[in-house]
Amino acid sequence: MKDLYQKLETYFQFEKSDSVFITLFKSILLLTCGGFFGLILRELNSHPVEINWFHILFFLFGISTFIYIEYRRLKKEKNFPVSILEHLNASEELKELRGKHNRKTKLYDYIDNSIQSLNSNTCPVTFEEDNFLCHQDLEQGLRSVLYDLIERPNYILNIDDTNFTVGTFVKEILDKQSKVGQLDTTQKIFLFRDDLQIGEFLPENPYELNSQFEASFQFQTALLEGLGFNKFICKEFSIGEIKYSLICSPIPNVCENCPPEGIIFCIYKNCEKCSVDIDSVLLIFGRILSNWISRYNDCVRNEKKMKLSDNHTHKKVEIPKEVTELLEKQKSN
Repeated sequence: MKDLYQKLETYFQFEKSDSVFITLFKSILLLTCGGFFGLILRELNSHPVEINWFHILFFLFGISTFIYIEYRRLKKEKNFPVSILEHLNASEELKELRGKHNRKTKLYDYIDNSIQSLNSNTCPVTFEEDNFLCHQDLEQGLRSVLYDLIERPNYILNIDDTNFTVGTFVKEILDKQSKVGQLDTTQKIFLFRDDLQIGEFLPENPYELNSQFEASFQFQTALLEGLGFNKFICKEFSIGEIKYSLICSPIPNVCENCPPEGIIFCIYKNCEKCSVDIDSVLLIFGRILSNWISRYNDCVRNEKKMKLSDNHTHKKVEIPKEVTELLEKQKSN
């Protein structure tokens, strides 16, 4: 490595010596030699023929000097340390591979954290009523599963930015406030992070196109496209003069053949190309979130069944003692 840097330093030191003044000198020398060459030709074509050795010697000296300067330039180019470029390319490739490996390791850790959060929410140690999954705050539960995506979107999305808007749209989740004997569903956009302060431009429900903002319509269109075609979306949209990038990733249904449960979305400024692996990464987060939603709905459903059972428990009919004795006498007769 040290030898390569020494070669590179030697090359650039030589480069400094070939200054602008030398370039100008070569130009003037070439023009002067051309003038003397024309003068020599005129003298040779004159009658009588004139031979001026001073002109000839000056012309030969000028041409020799020009050839020497060009020789030094060509020698410099020939001696350019190509091995340094090869080494730098190899170092850059190694750095890129290390970066990808480190990012992949971190992503595995984040996904593992989400799975642990899912398990801690859905597998309580005890079966007390307070540990029921559906007894916790819905938004807080969703946030805990997507914690690393919410807190570290720049790393997961591989974007050099610090301001993001992150949220999710859940298409169908059971309402735990439903009356006993019935199960109502609700759909809602949960906004977990809004550094960009664009929450007012995002609709409460993508199925209701009643906003006056064009940005809201663009956002709704992207969400509906992701839901309708079950595909990853990475596109540009604008709010006024500011351009943003919008990423929408479907939340797959626990039943593979069913439509998506919703959408995970991330918004950031500028229009950078999405990372090649981000669709797969967000799909994993979507599957974990889908599992959590499914268990949440099961919890609400089971709880409502329990309450319904409690309200409709038929107590055993108590028969008076006298009637019992009379029935026994009738049987004995």
